[in-house]
Amino acid sequence: MGDRGFRGLLPLLVAALCLLAAPAVGWAAEPAAAQYCRSARLDGARVSTSVALRHDKRTYTEIVTRLTLDVPGSWPLSRDLLLSERSSRYATAMSCLTRAGGREQRRWSEWRSANPVVTWKGDRVRVVYRAHAWANEYRSDIDVGLWRLRVGARYWTVRLMVPPALAHARWEKISVDPGAPGAEWARPSPTGGEGATTLIWRPKGPAGTKAGGTAARRDGAAAKGREAAPEHRSVPAVSVGLKPGWQRSWSAQSGRLTALGLDFLGRLLWVGLVSALLLVATRFYLRRPGTATADQSRTLANLRRWALTAVGLSALVCADLLIEQCFGHFGAWLDFGDQLFIEYGLALVAVLALLRVAGWSRWWALWTALALNPVVAISAVGSSRRFLGLGGALGVQITLSCCFVALTLLAVTAALWRIAVDGRLLPESRRFPGNDRVLRPGVAGPAVLAATVVIAVCYALAEQRDWLRATWLSDATVHAYGPDRLQDYLWQAMWSVSFLQELVIGDQAWLLTAVAVLAALRAWRLPGSLTPLDDPGDRLLFLTFFAVTVGLSGGTHLANALPTGVWIPLNMLALYGTTALLARRSVLAQPFELSGRPLATVAGPWARTRLLHKSRAYREIHAELRRLDQGLFGDEPPQRDRLERRLEKLHDWPAGVPLVGHDRLPAKISVVDAALALGPRDDWWANGRRGALFALVPGLPAAGLGAWAWGIRGEAWQDTLSDMVGMPALAFNFLYWMVSWAAAGFVLGALWRVLPGRRGAVKAIPVTAAFAVPAGLDALVGWFLHESTSNTALQLSMMLFVLTVTGIMLDFDTFGGERRYWQSRMGLLLSVYQMRYYSLQVAYVIAQVIAMITIWQFFTEPDVTPSQGGTPPDAGGG
Repeated sequence: MGDRGFRGLLPLLVAALCLLAAPAVGWAAEPAAAQYCRSARLDGARVSTSVALRHDKRTYTEIVTRLTLDVPGSWPLSRDLLLSERSSRYATAMSCLTRAGGREQRRWSEWRSANPVVTWKGDRVRVVYRAHAWANEYRSDIDVGLWRLRVGARYWTVRLMVPPALAHARWEKISVDPGAPGAEWARPSPTGGEGATTLIWRPKGPAGTKAGGTAARRDGAAAKGREAAPEHRSVPAVSVGLKPGWQRSWSAQSGRLTALGLDFLGRLLWVGLVSALLLVATRFYLRRPGTATADQSRTLANLRRWALTAVGLSALVCADLLIEQCFGHFGAWLDFGDQLFIEYGLALVAVLALLRVAGWSRWWALWTALALNPVVAISAVGSSRRFLGLGGALGVQITLSCCFVALTLLAVTAALWRIAVDGRLLPESRRFPGNDRVLRPGVAGPAVLAATVVIAVCYALAEQRDWLRATWLSDATVHAYGPDRLQDYLWQAMWSVSFLQELVIGDQAWLLTAVAVLAALRAWRLPGSLTPLDDPGDRLLFLTFFAVTVGLSGGTHLANALPTGVWIPLNMLALYGTTALLARRSVLAQPFELSGRPLATVAGPWARTRLLHKSRAYREIHAELRRLDQGLFGDEPPQRDRLERRLEKLHDWPAGVPLVGHDRLPAKISVVDAALALGPRDDWWANGRRGALFALVPGLPAAGLGAWAWGIRGEAWQDTLSDMVGMPALAFNFLYWMVSWAAAGFVLGALWRVLPGRRGAVKAIPVTAAFAVPAGLDALVGWFLHESTSNTALQLSMMLFVLTVTGIMLDFDTFGGERRYWQSRMGLLLSVYQMRYYSLQVAYVIAQVIAMITIWQFFTEPDVTPSQGGTPPDAGGG
């Protein structure tokens, strides 16, 4: 697809996104419903409602409500409840029963997993209405069902909002469960309770009898007339005050300026700490004796440039909300034009920073076009709004936002490509051997365009779902409904640039860090080093790589990222500690019998080749011994003493220069153990590359399981669908897991020679332990803060499974040169492990799979947080 195809698809995309507002036109064409609720016919309705505040096992307090209504069939609107949920008459009837402030109110904070259940029973219509919300808005009224929660700094208030149509209905039961530790006060006094904290009200009828009295009493009460409304009001004005735990109180204030500032500071500290480690590593490399090669100079320059750029990028993609709150704190709310300038201005600087990492001299035309983008955007949107109305402004806004998203994706791709090519992480060009691969616009352009189209469509569908969720009981026939909907789309189209940049840059910047670190490790590694932990520069970068890509990114608690930076040194210390403590138990750390030197002193390529030859003879001799023990031999049985003498000679080892002096392998270390300890390649970098490649095999199902558990399973699927960038985030989540497993395999392979154990399944345990220690601390903090930690066990089991399978595959690859002599890979693997049957290794892997499935099935639950897509269009002052 060339430039002509690119220009041709963009108008089609804009037209398709604009057509998403088409259902509103169909709604407006329906016959108008009755404009009043006729509440006089609802006196015989029976009402029960409950609300519960769930504080534990989540970041924000969840408000769950249930409303049960038995509406008499004589009510004129009762049959409208049986119509489609998209019907205007249905919306009118349902709003009469569930809204205290009229139909035009829009509830951005209320969520429903399903539409109300409406059934016809005899001469009555039963309505069961379930909804939930999150206490995440400070000093605001959160409406859910018939209840309103007011969130304060220390005290919260729950109040029953009675719809006028139900003022004279029979309220049978009202219950409020404020959660532990219970309510501070309640008005009026409850008539009873349930459990430890639930308060119950059972209102009485108009004549002093209970609402469940006989029909004769109801008829007698109705005959007295309804002139005196207070005499017939049977529902109390229920109001309950509570003081939540400090954990949920702090989380509910995450939107305050102070909390936003601390969260912003935490993000900068995390990135700043990683950048500081990269800069310190560059100083270690510069102190090495000798002249740096061209590859080393380029990778070091990229590492330094990215370390300085990453901090600024993190500030740019997270600053818009903080800036908006700063203006609001001083009473200066921003209108659409002001926010558009801020959003596009920050996005522009972020794209230019990425292009600088990619080498912006190659992108001078794009830089020139971007320079005036905010001014052009404001002028274009403003002009189209004056001359073409909201529809024209929306089309222009969608076009500009899609262009910015495409530029962001292109800039990230170009920066990644530049760092990878300079570090020789990509293979050479096939068309021009000996030259680097070039990022071709003819390939990158259509790919970026396709990704932009998919992201834009997912975003538009999420916005449509969010609008319909908030306005499902609004009157679509009124004149203001259509313009309000276009106004909401206009704001969301403007905010999409910030949302997508935070997803692509803010949440995925660690990928650029990982590539820059790998490029530097490849170019600057010491040829004779046993592991990357031998050199100070390599050690610092390698431990940083583990903390950024493999280690659990913990510390985000109470909806605040302030302590996240602590987890960087924790992960680094965990890996270095487990490696240093157990290094003496590794095979290559064992001393020779005669000289006392460790086996690591002969860990060169020649020694590995020698050990592979000896290992084959060792396994063949043991196979003969097993056949001799079982009586499986020919006419001349082999002599056991001769075979044992051959095994003794295999333990002899040349010391120093080949054929000059001899030594003996340790008695407990066989030549097979020594060969497996060296790994499949001649140095730690090559072993790490093989480990990363092999980790992708078990990593693929593990990544699918991780994406399912965190983004699809249970309530997480509703959050994914409702979030503005939920579906793109799900794809990036799968990518995150795949990269993390590959990085874990690289760490395992790079540390292969100093890890304890004689087999790969055992070597995987120390790396898993290095991952588990910070994860366990994070789970402990989550337990103290009453937040969900259930998925931690699943993550640990997946890590052990991926590394165990990777370790076994590395063992197999060590003797991969013998594959052509065996009928199957499993036969060679059993020969390497000296097993006749599958035995312990396979049983160990199967047990891990069963444990992982068990944990996923019974002990995991998604840590769902409220979607950020439910922000009302007037939140920014427009």
